[in-house]
Amino acid sequence: MTRMNYISLLTTGLGALVMTGVALVPTQAHACEPGFDECLADLELMTESLLPLDGALVWRPVFTSPDVGSISQFSVESAATVVVTPMGGGAEVQGTVTGNESVQAIVWRPTGELPADTTFEVEVTFDNSELICFGDFEPTLTRKFTVSTGSETSPPVVAPELTGETSVELVGHSEADTLICCDGAFPTWVMIDDCGLAFDWTEGTCASTVGSGWLDVALTLDADTVAAANHQVGYVFESDFGNYAFLANSTQIDVRLSQPICGKVRATRLATGEETLGPEVCFGKDLQAMLGEQVMDPLPTLAACAGQPYTCESISDVDDTWDPNACTPWPEDSTPTTSVGSSGDSDSSGESDSSGGDSTSSSDGSASDSGTAGMDTDKGGCACASGPADSGWGLAALLLPWLGRRRSRR
Repeated sequence: MTRMNYISLLTTGLGALVMTGVALVPTQAHACEPGFDECLADLELMTESLLPLDGALVWRPVFTSPDVGSISQFSVESAATVVVTPMGGGAEVQGTVTGNESVQAIVWRPTGELPADTTFEVEVTFDNSELICFGDFEPTLTRKFTVSTGSETSPPVVAPELTGETSVELVGHSEADTLICCDGAFPTWVMIDDCGLAFDWTEGTCASTVGSGWLDVALTLDADTVAAANHQVGYVFESDFGNYAFLANSTQIDVRLSQPICGKVRATRLATGEETLGPEVCFGKDLQAMLGEQVMDPLPTLAACAGQPYTCESISDVDDTWDPNACTPWPEDSTPTTSVGSSGDSDSSGESDSSGGDSTSSSDGSASDSGTAGMDTDKGGCACASGPADSGWGLAALLLPWLGRRRSRR
């Protein structure tokens, strides 16, 4: 396989963008990361004490692109060479090198039992030029290590106890009919750099009235059991939601789920493939009622608005982009403030000019009995973002029966 350099386009699809937290803010643009990177910047030998006679050499790969680095069995077997020789002379120890994809470890397995009480010089060569790489990398990475055996073989494979710390985070839905916005925020579909589409806005603030409760679980293996294995065993939590591997040199992983999770820890000896399963454990069942779709209170976020919040209709049935010319002050039964270009006794308050343009607003907190007050009569669009935070909309917003239902779409 030849070295490849390309830009990966990651798309999020046209579904609703889920944004964490009650307060929704404009998405910050960021550069797209490559989909994955196989090249190594370094190797960390995981053996910290005497190597068992039936043990394996295990390395943790240090990637040139840590956030997206990943090895496969194929990449390791095609790029890595391991030479093990006794210090002071002697024949090379025969063995094979492979990549363990689940725990992301490079493993050298001797073909037979190692000699006792012997020190070895180990040279590892990794040919990055044959792999998929991004950024700067050494075409050929060479590292040397020294390891020693004792007189013992490996202890029995044991699956360590698994514990989990659970919590729930409420994540607002960023959808056209679940948002309430202010201060000039009009959500639309935008391209975030070249990574994909997001339902986003460039200014102002939006809060969601509907969200999803997500279960966060910090899974932790018993540290003493893991240490006793001397990095000779890999651990994977096999659950009804999929498999979660503990990477080399790690005893904790964080997972986010839509439902409670149950499963067992599978412990695998890296030198031989011998396995054992631990008991079933479950996490999050006591939090079931907090998961899934939930009603959210937008008021804490909207309290920071400089002007009156509003909702808007979408521009079409196939495009959820908010139409600035079809906005309604929020709450629906509130009395909106008057915008620049209109007044409380204006004879044009019964209709709005839809000539387009940016909406403007007054900050005097004045009110009008007009059915369209708050809509700019000189410049089409919603002028709901008017007046300071204490202009009066906050009191009306305390009338929350509306909150239990979603705004009707036209």
